Amino acid sequence: MEYLLGIDLGTSSVRAALVGADGRVAGIAGREYPIQTPHPDWAEQDPETWWQASVAAIRRVVAQTGLPAAAIRAVGLSGQMHGLVLLDQEGRPLRPAIIWPDKRSQAQCREIAARMDPGQLYGITGMPTATGLFGVSLLWVKEHEPQLYQRIHTAFLPKDFIRYRLTREIATDVTDGSGTLLFDVTRRHWSGPIVDALELKTGYLPAPLESVSLAGRLTAEAAAATGLAAGTPVSAGGGDQLMGAIGAGITAAGVVASTIGTGGQVFTAAGQPLFDPGRRIHTLCHALPDRWFLMGAILAAGLSLRWFKENFCQPEDRDGAGAGTGSYELLSQAAATVEPGAQGLLFLPYLCGERTPHMDPNAKGCFIGLSLAHRQAHLVRAVMEGVAFAMKDSLAVFAELGIPVRTIIASGGAARSEVWSQIQADIYETPVTILSNREHSVYGAALLAGVTGGIFGAADLQRLDRPVERRIAPDPDHAAIYRKHYTIYRSLYPSLKAAFEQLA
Repeated sequence: MEYLLGIDLGTSSVRAALVGADGRVAGIAGREYPIQTPHPDWAEQDPETWWQASVAAIRRVVAQTGLPAAAIRAVGLSGQMHGLVLLDQEGRPLRPAIIWPDKRSQAQCREIAARMDPGQLYGITGMPTATGLFGVSLLWVKEHEPQLYQRIHTAFLPKDFIRYRLTREIATDVTDGSGTLLFDVTRRHWSGPIVDALELKTGYLPAPLESVSLAGRLTAEAAAATGLAAGTPVSAGGGDQLMGAIGAGITAAGVVASTIGTGGQVFTAAGQPLFDPGRRIHTLCHALPDRWFLMGAILAAGLSLRWFKENFCQPEDRDGAGAGTGSYELLSQAAATVEPGAQGLLFLPYLCGERTPHMDPNAKGCFIGLSLAHRQAHLVRAVMEGVAFAMKDSLAVFAELGIPVRTIIASGGAARSEVWSQIQADIYETPVTILSNREHSVYGAALLAGVTGGIFGAADLQRLDRPVERRIAPDPDHAAIYRKHYTIYRSLYPSLKAAFEQLA
């Protein structure tokens, strides 16, 4: 049988998956890496660390499956979106990559708003202006590192660096391009008027390819490093959420994904670019050439629970005593002992500021309603519920735009938690489906490689069977409780906005 290799360069780790021509996953391996924060509000990563982690993950999954290199027909790529990677003329990184949680560029956001009408900018790019976006970070580099800026030969996205190391070809794709704030999402190409208005350059922006396109072939050097065969085709690939859409089968209106990983995303497909008058959601190019993608995003979804775990649950782990709440599984068990509503406790998951619907880098995380009655388990449950409330904000925007929501597919780390999945169903008041394969982005990257390698046609991506692990129906009594709590939750940000600004 022929196989396809998918590589997903995430925010915290890289995943490599081998998928057979029958669509079944043969093996998955990964390697973690850190986020560097050399200054408050900065978020950076070393592209060379990404490459070394990718090589390790590829070698591990190939060894795990025992497949010969010749059996791997094509390679597909997925990656964290919005980040800025800069190369010099020799193809070496000029500086650490500035990735999506970075908040250093608030002044550049204000500068962009002064130079261009925000409504006009959104109407071209489909992106609300926000810190951490490729174009905003590029403007920061121009203003704060002018000598380095003059040495830029290539500016592209994180997964593009992995493709470059595999093929030595410089390219990007329309899905990742559409998340940069410099892209005409309707025409699926860089926007000359926006680049000119921001006094940037077009010469270092690679021509965007459709995601299914052949972007290059594995070099002998990359083959020696990874153990793959030289000459193996490599697809253009795409941003992780767009590849996740392919992996989960989000190709038509009415099917919505709720992904709670490090960040959180709610997204669906559309046959034409749709724009929110309130500029609260992103309109992106879909990986399929005749489609677009609507996405709401929050910055600290699973990251909120990770923050709580790492900062407030480790003593029990170290001592081997108490509740032992150092693992996510045990945190979920603790949350399951608490009734819906966490005894009147609410959590705002704005630990990194927020995107949808507030677009506010100054927003702060909060527990609201703490009392002497609350224990650690209440706080864990409140975190899970607060993240789901924040995700529901995007569904509320979809409803305003008349976008149907018939099926919700849950993925990411939260889908591994039975209690968090039930919380989502109850808060969304819609049945939630969890697929047997939860690694949607890396799986989607492999499937797209199948189109590039001639194993699948583009239409096959919509027809492939994606087995269901379980379906979770909302509990009507829980939903009624959450409906009341969501009303209170939505009132909190407007009440606290001025305080957030003062604290910032």
